[in-house]
Amino acid sequence: MTTSNRVDDPPVAVPAPDRARWLSLLVVCLGVMMAFLDVTSTITALGAIQADLEISSSTLVWITSAYSLAVVSFVMSAGTLGDLVGRRRMFSLGSAVFLAGSVLAIFANSAVLLITGQAVAGLGGAALLPTSLAIVSGTFNDPHERTAAIGIWAACSGIGLAVGPVLAGALLEHFSWHAVYLANIVIAAAALLLAPFFVAESKHPERRLDVAGLVLGTVMTASATYAIIQGGATGYAEPPIILAYVVFAVSFLAFVRVELRHPDPMLDLRLFKNTSFLAVMGVATISVFGLVGVALLSVLYMQRVGQISPLGVGVRLLPLFLAFLIVTVISARVLVHKVGYTILITGGLVLMGAGSLALLRTAPSGDYGLLWPGMLVAGVGAGLLTAPSTAAAVNSVPTSQQGMASSAVNMARQLGTVLGPSVLGTIVTSRFPQNLRDRLLDAGIPSGQADKIVDSVSHGAGGAGMPAPLVEVVTRAAHAAFTDAVHLGQIIGGVVLLVAAVPTALFVRHKGNHEASAEA
Repeated sequence: MTTSNRVDDPPVAVPAPDRARWLSLLVVCLGVMMAFLDVTSTITALGAIQADLEISSSTLVWITSAYSLAVVSFVMSAGTLGDLVGRRRMFSLGSAVFLAGSVLAIFANSAVLLITGQAVAGLGGAALLPTSLAIVSGTFNDPHERTAAIGIWAACSGIGLAVGPVLAGALLEHFSWHAVYLANIVIAAAALLLAPFFVAESKHPERRLDVAGLVLGTVMTASATYAIIQGGATGYAEPPIILAYVVFAVSFLAFVRVELRHPDPMLDLRLFKNTSFLAVMGVATISVFGLVGVALLSVLYMQRVGQISPLGVGVRLLPLFLAFLIVTVISARVLVHKVGYTILITGGLVLMGAGSLALLRTAPSGDYGLLWPGMLVAGVGAGLLTAPSTAAAVNSVPTSQQGMASSAVNMARQLGTVLGPSVLGTIVTSRFPQNLRDRLLDAGIPSGQADKIVDSVSHGAGGAGMPAPLVEVVTRAAHAAFTDAVHLGQIIGGVVLLVAAVPTALFVRHKGNHEASAEA
Protein backbone atom coordinates (compact mmCIF):
# COMPACT_ATOMS: atom_id res chain seq x y z
CA MET A 1 0.00 0.00 0.00
CA THR A 2 1.36 3.44 -0.92
CA THR A 3 1.80 5.77 2.02
CA SER A 4 3.52 8.70 0.32
CA ASN A 5 3.48 10.66 -2.90
CA ARG A 6 7.30 10.55 -2.91
CA VAL A 7 8.09 6.83 -2.78
CA ASP A 8 10.92 7.33 -5.29
CA ASP A 9 12.76 9.99 -3.28
CA PRO A 10 16.49 9.29 -2.91
CA PRO A 11 17.72 7.73 0.32
CA VAL A 12 18.10 10.04 3.30
CA ALA A 13 21.73 9.05 3.87
CA VAL A 14 24.62 7.76 1.79
CA PRO A 15 25.68 4.23 2.80
CA ALA A 16 28.85 4.31 4.88
CA PRO A 17 31.60 1.69 5.16
CA ASP A 18 30.94 -1.10 7.65
CA ARG A 19 33.27 0.16 10.39
CA ALA A 20 32.03 3.74 10.11
CA ARG A 21 28.40 2.64 10.26
CA TRP A 22 28.87 0.66 13.46
CA LEU A 23 30.86 3.45 15.10
CA SER A 24 28.06 5.84 14.20
CA LEU A 25 25.58 3.43 15.81
CA LEU A 26 27.71 3.33 18.96
CA VAL A 27 27.71 7.11 19.30
CA VAL A 28 23.96 7.61 18.79
CA CYS A 29 23.31 4.76 21.22
CA LEU A 30 24.95 6.90 23.91
CA GLY A 31 22.09 9.35 23.48
CA VAL A 32 19.46 6.62 23.70
CA MET A 33 21.06 5.10 26.79
CA MET A 34 21.21 8.50 28.49
CA ALA A 35 17.58 9.29 27.70
CA PHE A 36 16.37 6.13 29.44
CA LEU A 37 18.96 6.15 32.23
CA ASP A 38 17.45 9.42 33.42
CA VAL A 39 14.05 7.75 33.80
CA THR A 40 15.06 4.87 36.09
CA SER A 41 17.77 6.71 38.01
CA THR A 42 15.23 9.40 38.89
CA ILE A 43 12.65 6.78 39.89
CA THR A 44 15.24 5.15 42.17
CA ALA A 45 16.01 8.49 43.81
CA LEU A 46 12.37 9.45 44.43
CA GLY A 47 12.42 8.34 48.07
CA ALA A 48 15.53 10.39 48.84
CA ILE A 49 14.15 13.37 46.90
CA GLN A 50 10.86 13.31 48.78
CA ALA A 51 12.56 12.98 52.16
CA ASP A 52 14.98 15.83 51.43
CA LEU A 53 12.59 18.30 49.81
CA GLU A 54 9.55 17.25 51.90
CA ILE A 55 7.19 17.31 48.92
CA SER A 56 3.77 15.72 48.55
CA SER A 57 3.13 12.57 46.54
CA SER A 58 1.23 14.53 43.87
CA THR A 59 4.24 16.81 43.36
CA LEU A 60 6.58 13.82 43.40
CA VAL A 61 4.86 12.45 40.29
CA TRP A 62 6.02 15.53 38.37
CA ILE A 63 9.69 14.82 39.16
CA THR A 64 9.56 12.02 36.58
CA SER A 65 6.65 13.25 34.50
CA ALA A 66 8.15 16.65 33.64
CA TYR A 67 10.86 14.92 31.64
CA SER A 68 8.41 12.72 29.75
CA LEU A 69 6.01 15.62 29.17
CA ALA A 70 8.75 17.56 27.40
CA VAL A 71 9.80 14.55 25.32
CA VAL A 72 6.27 13.72 24.20
CA SER A 73 5.45 17.35 23.41
CA PHE A 74 8.48 18.03 21.22
CA VAL A 75 9.64 14.69 19.82
CA MET A 76 7.70 15.03 16.56
CA SER A 77 8.86 18.62 16.06
CA ALA A 78 12.46 17.64 16.79
CA GLY A 79 12.30 14.80 14.29
CA THR A 80 11.04 17.13 11.60
CA LEU A 81 13.65 19.78 12.36
CA GLY A 82 16.30 17.07 12.21
CA ASP A 83 15.17 16.23 8.69
CA LEU A 84 15.47 19.91 7.75
CA VAL A 85 18.64 21.16 9.46
CA GLY A 86 20.51 17.86 9.73
CA ARG A 87 20.06 14.90 12.03
CA ARG A 88 23.59 14.98 13.40
CA ARG A 89 23.22 18.68 14.15
CA MET A 90 19.93 18.06 15.96
CA PHE A 91 21.44 15.08 17.83
CA SER A 92 24.32 17.29 19.03
CA LEU A 93 21.91 20.05 20.03
CA GLY A 94 19.86 17.52 21.99
CA SER A 95 22.98 16.32 23.82
CA ALA A 96 23.86 19.91 24.77
CA VAL A 97 20.36 20.69 26.04
CA PHE A 98 20.24 17.41 27.96
CA LEU A 99 23.55 18.30 29.58
CA ALA A 100 22.21 21.73 30.59
CA GLY A 101 19.09 20.21 32.16
CA SER A 102 21.18 17.72 34.13
CA VAL A 103 23.42 20.50 35.45
CA LEU A 104 20.32 22.36 36.62
CA ALA A 105 19.05 19.19 38.35
CA ILE A 106 22.34 18.69 40.18
CA PHE A 107 22.17 22.15 41.72
CA ALA A 108 18.39 22.14 42.35
CA ASN A 109 17.42 22.88 45.95
CA SER A 110 13.66 22.82 45.48
CA ALA A 111 11.03 20.76 43.71
CA VAL A 112 10.42 23.61 41.24
CA LEU A 113 14.05 23.76 40.15
CA LEU A 114 14.33 19.98 39.90
CA ILE A 115 11.17 19.73 37.81
CA THR A 116 12.50 22.54 35.59
CA GLY A 117 15.81 20.71 35.14
CA GLN A 118 13.96 17.53 34.22
CA ALA A 119 11.84 19.43 31.69
CA VAL A 120 14.95 20.95 30.07
CA ALA A 121 16.57 17.51 29.91
CA GLY A 122 13.34 16.27 28.33
CA LEU A 123 13.73 18.83 25.54
CA GLY A 124 17.15 17.32 24.88
CA GLY A 125 15.70 13.82 24.95
CA ALA A 126 13.05 14.90 22.44
CA ALA A 127 15.85 15.78 20.00
CA LEU A 128 17.99 12.72 20.73
CA LEU A 129 15.47 9.91 20.34
CA PRO A 130 13.98 10.48 16.85
CA THR A 131 17.20 11.73 15.29
CA SER A 132 19.22 8.79 16.64
CA LEU A 133 16.72 6.28 15.25
CA ALA A 134 16.53 8.16 11.93
CA ILE A 135 20.34 8.12 11.72
CA VAL A 136 20.35 4.36 12.32
CA SER A 137 17.57 3.78 9.78
CA GLY A 138 19.30 5.86 7.12
CA THR A 139 22.75 4.40 7.77
CA PHE A 140 21.70 0.74 7.50
CA ASN A 141 19.81 0.31 4.23
CA ASP A 142 19.49 -3.47 4.12
CA PRO A 143 16.23 -4.36 5.97
CA HIS A 144 17.74 -7.33 7.84
CA GLU A 145 20.82 -5.35 8.87
CA ARG A 146 18.63 -2.41 9.80
CA THR A 147 16.52 -4.62 12.05
CA ALA A 148 19.67 -5.84 13.81
CA ALA A 149 20.93 -2.27 14.20
CA ILE A 150 17.57 -1.13 15.55
CA GLY A 151 17.79 -4.07 17.97
CA ILE A 152 21.08 -2.70 19.29
CA TRP A 153 19.55 0.79 19.43
CA ALA A 154 16.62 -0.60 21.46
CA ALA A 155 18.94 -2.69 23.64
CA CYS A 156 20.78 0.49 24.60
CA SER A 157 17.55 1.79 26.04
CA GLY A 158 17.58 -1.40 28.10
CA ILE A 159 21.14 -0.69 29.21
CA GLY A 160 20.04 2.76 30.35
CA LEU A 161 17.04 1.31 32.18
CA ALA A 162 19.17 -1.37 33.85
CA VAL A 163 22.16 0.78 34.78
CA GLY A 164 20.05 3.66 36.11
CA PRO A 165 18.80 2.02 39.32
CA VAL A 166 22.13 0.37 40.20
CA LEU A 167 24.19 3.48 39.51
CA ALA A 168 21.73 5.74 41.31
CA GLY A 169 21.60 3.36 44.26
CA ALA A 170 25.40 3.22 44.52
CA LEU A 171 25.66 7.02 44.42
CA LEU A 172 22.90 7.42 47.00
CA GLU A 173 24.87 5.23 49.40
CA HIS A 174 27.56 7.93 49.63
CA PHE A 175 26.10 11.17 48.25
CA SER A 176 22.84 13.12 48.11
CA TRP A 177 20.25 12.50 45.40
CA HIS A 178 21.80 15.30 43.31
CA ALA A 179 24.67 12.96 42.38
CA VAL A 180 22.42 10.66 40.32
CA TYR A 181 22.48 13.25 37.51
CA LEU A 182 26.28 13.15 37.18
CA ALA A 183 26.10 10.20 34.77
CA ASN A 184 23.86 12.25 32.45
CA ILE A 185 26.50 14.97 32.25
CA VAL A 186 29.31 12.51 31.45
CA ILE A 187 27.35 10.67 28.75
CA ALA A 188 25.91 13.84 27.22
CA ALA A 189 29.38 15.37 27.00
CA ALA A 190 30.74 12.20 25.35
CA ALA A 191 27.93 12.15 22.77
CA LEU A 192 28.40 15.85 22.07
CA LEU A 193 32.14 15.46 21.52
CA LEU A 194 32.04 12.24 19.47
CA ALA A 195 29.12 12.96 17.13
CA PRO A 196 31.01 15.35 14.76
CA PHE A 197 33.74 12.75 14.25
CA PHE A 198 31.75 9.53 13.84
CA VAL A 199 28.20 10.42 12.74
CA ALA A 200 27.62 11.43 9.13
CA GLU A 201 25.29 14.34 8.53
CA SER A 202 22.03 13.51 6.76
CA LYS A 203 18.90 15.42 5.81
CA HIS A 204 15.66 14.75 4.03
CA PRO A 205 16.37 15.92 0.46
CA GLU A 206 13.05 17.70 -0.08
CA ARG A 207 11.47 18.41 3.31
CA ARG A 208 9.82 21.78 3.79
CA LEU A 209 9.02 23.45 7.09
CA ASP A 210 5.46 22.84 8.30
CA VAL A 211 5.17 25.64 10.86
CA ALA A 212 1.46 25.18 11.54
CA GLY A 213 1.95 21.43 11.99
CA LEU A 214 4.85 21.96 14.38
CA VAL A 215 2.89 24.39 16.56
CA LEU A 216 -0.39 22.49 16.54
CA GLY A 217 1.32 19.13 17.08
CA THR A 218 3.20 20.48 20.09
CA VAL A 219 0.10 22.08 21.62
CA MET A 220 -1.94 18.91 20.97
CA THR A 221 0.49 16.49 22.61
CA ALA A 222 1.44 18.84 25.47
CA SER A 223 -2.18 19.57 26.46
CA ALA A 224 -3.20 15.91 26.39
CA THR A 225 -0.12 14.77 28.32
CA TYR A 226 -0.53 17.48 30.94
CA ALA A 227 -4.19 16.56 31.43
CA ILE A 228 -3.28 12.88 31.88
CA ILE A 229 -0.57 13.59 34.45
CA GLN A 230 -2.18 16.39 36.46
CA GLY A 231 -5.66 14.90 36.19
CA GLY A 232 -4.45 11.79 37.91
CA ALA A 233 -3.27 13.89 40.84
CA THR A 234 -6.12 16.42 41.17
CA GLY A 235 -9.04 14.67 39.49
CA TYR A 236 -10.17 14.73 35.88
CA ALA A 237 -13.25 16.88 36.58
CA GLU A 238 -11.24 19.92 37.73
CA PRO A 239 -11.62 23.04 35.51
CA PRO A 240 -7.92 23.25 34.48
CA ILE A 241 -8.00 19.61 33.36
CA ILE A 242 -11.21 20.09 31.40
CA LEU A 243 -9.67 23.18 29.76
CA ALA A 244 -6.59 21.15 28.83
CA TYR A 245 -8.75 18.54 27.13
CA VAL A 246 -10.66 21.25 25.26
CA VAL A 247 -7.34 22.66 24.04
CA PHE A 248 -6.33 19.16 22.98
CA ALA A 249 -9.56 18.57 21.06
CA VAL A 250 -9.39 21.90 19.21
CA SER A 251 -5.69 21.57 18.38
CA PHE A 252 -6.17 17.95 17.31
CA LEU A 253 -8.91 18.83 14.83
CA ALA A 254 -6.87 21.75 13.51
CA PHE A 255 -3.75 19.55 13.26
CA VAL A 256 -5.58 16.92 11.22
CA ARG A 257 -7.01 19.57 8.88
CA VAL A 258 -3.62 21.25 8.37
CA GLU A 259 -1.66 18.04 7.89
CA LEU A 260 -4.09 16.63 5.33
CA ARG A 261 -3.79 19.81 3.23
CA HIS A 262 -0.08 20.53 3.61
CA PRO A 263 2.07 19.40 0.65
CA ASP A 264 4.86 18.28 3.01
CA PRO A 265 3.28 17.63 6.43
CA MET A 266 5.21 17.11 9.64
CA LEU A 267 3.26 13.87 10.05
CA ASP A 268 1.76 12.26 6.96
CA LEU A 269 -1.56 11.03 8.36
CA ARG A 270 -1.89 8.63 5.43
CA LEU A 271 0.64 6.45 7.24
CA PHE A 272 -2.14 5.54 9.64
CA LYS A 273 -4.20 4.04 6.81
CA ASN A 274 -1.74 1.19 7.14
CA THR A 275 -3.39 -0.83 9.93
CA SER A 276 -0.12 -2.54 10.75
CA PHE A 277 1.62 0.81 11.31
CA LEU A 278 -1.30 2.01 13.42
CA ALA A 279 -1.21 -1.16 15.54
CA VAL A 280 2.54 -0.86 16.04
CA MET A 281 2.09 2.70 17.32
CA GLY A 282 -0.32 1.35 19.91
CA VAL A 283 2.11 -1.41 20.85
CA ALA A 284 4.93 1.13 21.27
CA THR A 285 2.83 3.10 23.75
CA ILE A 286 1.38 0.21 25.70
CA SER A 287 4.59 -1.80 25.96
CA VAL A 288 6.57 1.09 27.47
CA PHE A 289 3.58 1.91 29.66
CA GLY A 290 3.79 -1.65 30.98
CA LEU A 291 7.58 -1.79 31.34
CA VAL A 292 7.97 1.56 33.11
CA GLY A 293 4.86 0.85 35.16
CA VAL A 294 6.21 -2.50 36.38
CA ALA A 295 9.54 -0.85 37.22
CA LEU A 296 7.94 2.04 39.10
CA LEU A 297 5.55 -0.15 41.10
CA SER A 298 8.38 -2.54 41.96
CA VAL A 299 10.61 0.34 43.11
CA LEU A 300 7.86 1.85 45.24
CA TYR A 301 7.02 -1.54 46.76
CA MET A 302 10.64 -2.34 47.62
CA GLN A 303 11.27 1.10 49.09
CA ARG A 304 8.04 1.53 51.02
CA VAL A 305 7.26 -2.05 52.04
CA GLY A 306 10.58 -3.88 51.83
CA GLN A 307 12.49 -0.92 53.33
CA ILE A 308 15.35 -1.69 50.92
CA SER A 309 18.16 0.80 50.31
CA PRO A 310 18.41 2.54 46.93
CA LEU A 311 21.39 0.40 45.92
CA GLY A 312 19.55 -2.74 46.99
CA VAL A 313 16.55 -1.65 44.93
CA GLY A 314 18.75 -1.09 41.89
CA VAL A 315 20.32 -4.54 42.14
CA ARG A 316 16.96 -6.21 42.69
CA LEU A 317 15.58 -4.61 39.52
CA LEU A 318 18.16 -6.44 37.39
CA PRO A 319 15.90 -9.45 36.63
CA LEU A 320 13.57 -7.03 34.85
CA PHE A 321 16.09 -4.98 32.91
CA LEU A 322 18.75 -7.61 32.19
CA ALA A 323 16.06 -9.91 30.81
CA PHE A 324 14.83 -7.02 28.68
CA LEU A 325 18.36 -6.26 27.44
CA ILE A 326 19.38 -9.84 26.61
CA VAL A 327 16.11 -10.83 24.95
CA THR A 328 16.01 -7.58 22.93
CA VAL A 329 19.33 -8.46 21.28
CA ILE A 330 18.27 -12.07 20.64
CA SER A 331 14.87 -11.12 19.22
CA ALA A 332 16.39 -8.54 16.86
CA ARG A 333 19.27 -10.64 15.57
CA VAL A 334 17.73 -14.12 15.53
CA LEU A 335 14.05 -14.51 16.33
CA VAL A 336 12.50 -11.81 14.13
CA HIS A 337 13.90 -13.42 10.97
CA LYS A 338 12.57 -16.85 11.99
CA VAL A 339 9.08 -16.09 13.26
CA GLY A 340 8.33 -12.53 12.08
CA TYR A 341 6.91 -9.50 13.83
CA THR A 342 3.42 -10.67 14.72
CA ILE A 343 4.28 -13.62 16.96
CA LEU A 344 7.06 -11.81 18.79
CA ILE A 345 5.08 -8.64 19.45
CA THR A 346 1.91 -10.47 20.48
CA GLY A 347 3.81 -12.95 22.63
CA GLY A 348 5.73 -10.11 24.25
CA LEU A 349 2.53 -8.33 25.27
CA VAL A 350 1.10 -11.54 26.73
CA LEU A 351 4.25 -12.21 28.75
CA MET A 352 4.39 -8.63 30.00
CA GLY A 353 0.76 -8.83 31.10
CA ALA A 354 1.37 -12.17 32.79
CA GLY A 355 4.43 -10.77 34.56
CA SER A 356 2.49 -7.77 35.84
CA LEU A 357 -0.27 -10.00 37.18
CA ALA A 358 2.30 -12.36 38.73
CA LEU A 359 3.39 -9.45 40.92
CA LEU A 360 0.08 -9.80 42.75
CA ARG A 361 1.85 -12.52 44.77
CA THR A 362 3.73 -9.83 46.68
CA ALA A 363 2.79 -9.44 50.33
CA PRO A 364 3.09 -6.81 53.09
CA SER A 365 6.13 -8.72 54.33
CA GLY A 366 8.19 -7.26 51.46
CA ASP A 367 9.54 -10.71 50.53
CA TYR A 368 11.67 -10.28 47.38
CA GLY A 369 11.21 -13.95 46.51
CA LEU A 370 7.61 -13.14 45.62
CA LEU A 371 8.62 -10.21 43.42
CA TRP A 372 11.45 -11.20 41.09
CA PRO A 373 9.68 -13.96 39.04
CA GLY A 374 7.07 -11.48 37.83
CA MET A 375 9.72 -8.90 36.95
CA LEU A 376 11.69 -11.54 35.03
CA VAL A 377 8.65 -12.58 32.95
CA ALA A 378 7.76 -8.94 32.23
CA GLY A 379 11.35 -8.23 31.18
CA VAL A 380 11.39 -11.17 28.77
CA GLY A 381 8.11 -10.00 27.25
CA ALA A 382 9.37 -6.44 26.80
CA GLY A 383 12.56 -7.73 25.19
CA LEU A 384 10.65 -9.85 22.70
CA LEU A 385 8.64 -6.97 21.29
CA THR A 386 10.70 -3.76 21.57
CA ALA A 387 13.07 -4.16 18.62
CA PRO A 388 10.54 -5.91 16.33
CA SER A 389 7.87 -3.27 16.96
CA THR A 390 10.32 -0.42 16.26
CA ALA A 391 11.65 -2.13 13.14
CA ALA A 392 8.11 -2.90 11.98
CA ALA A 393 7.25 0.80 12.10
CA VAL A 394 10.37 1.93 10.22
CA ASN A 395 10.38 -0.89 7.66
CA SER A 396 6.71 -0.38 6.79
CA VAL A 397 7.25 3.07 5.21
CA PRO A 398 9.26 4.37 2.23
CA THR A 399 12.88 5.35 2.83
CA SER A 400 11.99 9.03 2.50
CA GLN A 401 9.55 8.76 5.42
CA GLN A 402 11.69 6.77 7.85
CA GLY A 403 12.62 9.92 9.79
CA MET A 404 8.92 10.68 10.16
CA ALA A 405 8.21 7.09 11.26
CA SER A 406 11.10 7.31 13.73
CA SER A 407 9.58 10.41 15.30
CA ALA A 408 6.13 8.83 15.43
CA VAL A 409 7.28 5.61 17.11
CA ASN A 410 9.39 7.56 19.61
CA MET A 411 6.45 9.80 20.43
CA ALA A 412 4.35 6.70 21.01
CA ARG A 413 7.03 5.14 23.22
CA GLN A 414 7.45 8.32 25.25
CA LEU A 415 3.69 8.62 25.65
CA GLY A 416 3.93 5.20 27.30
CA THR A 417 6.68 6.55 29.53
CA VAL A 418 4.27 9.27 30.62
CA LEU A 419 1.31 6.96 31.08
CA GLY A 420 3.22 4.40 33.17
CA PRO A 421 4.17 6.68 36.08
CA SER A 422 1.24 9.07 35.75
CA VAL A 423 -1.54 6.49 35.55
CA LEU A 424 -0.16 3.59 37.59
CA GLY A 425 1.88 5.80 39.91
CA THR A 426 -1.11 8.05 40.51
CA ILE A 427 -3.32 5.05 41.24
CA VAL A 428 -0.89 3.99 43.97
CA THR A 429 -0.36 7.44 45.46
CA SER A 430 -4.08 8.27 45.41
CA ARG A 431 -5.28 4.93 46.77
CA PHE A 432 -2.65 4.58 49.49
CA PRO A 433 -3.96 7.35 51.84
CA GLN A 434 -7.50 5.95 51.81
CA ASN A 435 -6.23 2.39 52.24
CA LEU A 436 -4.05 3.49 55.16
CA ARG A 437 -6.89 5.38 56.82
CA ASP A 438 -9.12 2.31 56.58
CA ARG A 439 -6.38 0.11 58.06
CA LEU A 440 -5.78 2.55 60.93
CA LEU A 441 -9.49 2.74 61.73
CA ASP A 442 -9.66 -1.07 61.72
CA ALA A 443 -6.77 -1.05 64.22
CA GLY A 444 -8.85 1.10 66.59
CA ILE A 445 -7.17 4.46 66.01
CA PRO A 446 -9.61 7.41 66.29
CA SER A 447 -10.60 9.14 63.06
CA GLY A 448 -8.95 12.48 63.80
CA GLN A 449 -5.67 10.90 64.81
CA ALA A 450 -5.79 8.59 61.78
CA ASP A 451 -6.14 11.61 59.47
CA LYS A 452 -3.07 13.25 61.00
CA ILE A 453 -1.06 10.04 60.65
CA VAL A 454 -2.13 9.62 57.01
CA ASP A 455 -1.08 13.18 56.22
CA SER A 456 2.28 12.68 57.92
CA VAL A 457 3.03 9.37 56.23
CA SER A 458 1.91 10.61 52.80
CA HIS A 459 4.48 13.41 53.01
CA GLY A 460 7.29 11.02 53.85
CA ALA A 461 7.51 11.81 57.55
CA GLY A 462 6.81 8.23 58.64
CA GLY A 463 6.34 7.61 62.36
CA ALA A 464 8.47 10.49 63.61
CA GLY A 465 7.37 11.66 67.06
CA MET A 466 4.99 8.73 67.65
CA PRO A 467 5.25 6.40 70.68
CA ALA A 468 6.84 3.03 69.90
CA PRO A 469 3.62 0.93 70.14
CA LEU A 470 1.83 3.27 67.74
CA VAL A 471 4.77 3.25 65.31
CA GLU A 472 4.49 -0.55 65.08
CA VAL A 473 0.76 -0.36 64.36
CA VAL A 474 1.21 2.39 61.78
CA THR A 475 4.07 0.54 60.08
CA ARG A 476 2.03 -2.67 59.70
CA ALA A 477 -0.97 -0.71 58.43
CA ALA A 478 1.15 1.31 56.00
CA HIS A 479 2.82 -1.78 54.52
CA ALA A 480 -0.51 -3.53 54.00
CA ALA A 481 -2.17 -0.40 52.59
CA PHE A 482 0.67 0.28 50.20
CA THR A 483 0.76 -3.33 49.01
CA ASP A 484 -2.97 -3.18 48.27
CA ALA A 485 -2.49 0.05 46.29
CA VAL A 486 0.38 -1.47 44.29
CA HIS A 487 -1.74 -4.55 43.54
CA LEU A 488 -4.45 -2.36 42.03
CA GLY A 489 -1.88 -0.76 39.73
CA GLN A 490 -0.52 -4.17 38.73
CA ILE A 491 -4.00 -5.45 37.86
CA ILE A 492 -4.73 -2.44 35.64
CA GLY A 493 -1.35 -2.63 33.93
CA GLY A 494 -1.60 -6.38 33.35
CA VAL A 495 -5.12 -6.22 31.92
CA VAL A 496 -4.19 -3.38 29.53
CA LEU A 497 -1.22 -5.38 28.19
CA LEU A 498 -3.25 -8.56 27.70
CA VAL A 499 -6.11 -6.75 25.97
CA ALA A 500 -3.64 -5.02 23.62
CA ALA A 501 -2.37 -8.41 22.45
CA VAL A 502 -5.66 -9.08 20.61
CA PRO A 503 -5.55 -6.25 18.00
CA THR A 504 -1.81 -6.80 17.71
CA ALA A 505 -2.32 -10.41 16.65
CA LEU A 506 -4.99 -9.34 14.16
CA PHE A 507 -3.39 -6.33 12.50
CA VAL A 508 0.41 -6.36 12.80
CA ARG A 509 1.88 -7.78 9.60
CA HIS A 510 4.30 -10.71 9.73
CA LYS A 511 6.98 -8.50 8.13
CA GLY A 512 7.25 -4.87 7.09
CA ASN A 513 6.22 -3.86 3.57
CA HIS A 514 9.73 -2.99 2.50
CA GLU A 515 11.37 -5.95 4.18
CA ALA A 516 8.95 -8.33 2.51
CA SER A 517 9.61 -6.77 -0.88
CA ALA A 518 13.35 -7.00 -0.31
CA GLU A 519 13.07 -10.75 0.16
CA ALA A 520 10.86 -11.28 -2.87
